[in-house]
Amino acid sequence: MKLNNFAFFPPLDEPKHHNKRDFIERMKVDFPQIDILVFHNEKEVLEKIEIVEAGYGWVGREAIQKAHKLKWLANPDSGGFVNDSGEDGWFYKELIEHPVMVTNPRGIYSDFIGQHVMAYILALSNRLPDYIDAQRNRIWNPEARRHKALRIRESKVMIVGAGGIGQEVARLCKAFNARVVGIDPKFNQSENFDEMLNPNELKTSVSDVDILVATVMHTPETHNLFNIEIFKKMKKTSIFINIGRGKTTVLDDLILAIETKLISGAGLDVYEEEPLPKSHKLWTTPGVIMTPHVALMDSDQEVTQRRYQVIKRNVARYNRGEELYNLVDKNRWY
Repeated sequence: MKLNNFAFFPPLDEPKHHNKRDFIERMKVDFPQIDILVFHNEKEVLEKIEIVEAGYGWVGREAIQKAHKLKWLANPDSGGFVNDSGEDGWFYKELIEHPVMVTNPRGIYSDFIGQHVMAYILALSNRLPDYIDAQRNRIWNPEARRHKALRIRESKVMIVGAGGIGQEVARLCKAFNARVVGIDPKFNQSENFDEMLNPNELKTSVSDVDILVATVMHTPETHNLFNIEIFKKMKKTSIFINIGRGKTTVLDDLILAIETKLISGAGLDVYEEEPLPKSHKLWTTPGVIMTPHVALMDSDQEVTQRRYQVIKRNVARYNRGEELYNLVDKNRWY
């Protein structure tokens, strides 16, 4: 069955690497036989959702109940988000129960985010935050580090989430001769991982981990996954990195773990609340590198192109009656 129409749902003005308005014009050129529908607000969505067969963006509860022809919905992101209603999560009960297929653009960010993770690993392993603090205070102190340096070649790296980003991080860590262990519910083995474990083995497997990297999306299973219970089991010299989603990590627990030297430091690009409040204690916690959700910095043009190619590829596959690329398990949100 071929698509008669494809809709772009609001908001149309999003970050550059989403660029819905550009996608709309490109779709009109690449698929002239498909009616490209553009909705500027929820009122327009509710008025015309009954005719929509496929679309890009988020559809709310009221609209999904009228979306009787909707067969495929492309999520612009690889995971959930806090939508305009303030509800946490792109997925919700009515969408999960609806027969619509959902896809996402996973895999398009891996090289950019992998580099960002390695920047954290290298800086934290060499205890650069401690030396930067000394630099800012104009203190020449070769012993400024609070913990011994980690040697990546002698380290065990655990990556929680062995999808595209996790696999790229694993590849880069193997280049430094680290031992790499993955935690993932979907993979029994994967290239560049020395060992693959199930999620229920996380708590019993972190005691000898030097570098714990979280790449997982926020789902019901990963909410507050990284908490004081995990940090208590880790080595005192270990570091924690979160490049996935902020709501997977309890920041107060992380701060406590660093202050009481349960672990040595952390690198974070995502947070429970964004922007992080100026009063938050994390700003002044020693041994922490913070970046404001910018792992994809200066990648707009390339990521935009990759994102559009996923849409284009799936339209072609849909029209040929083939299984869509990057299908999502709606119950799991990924």
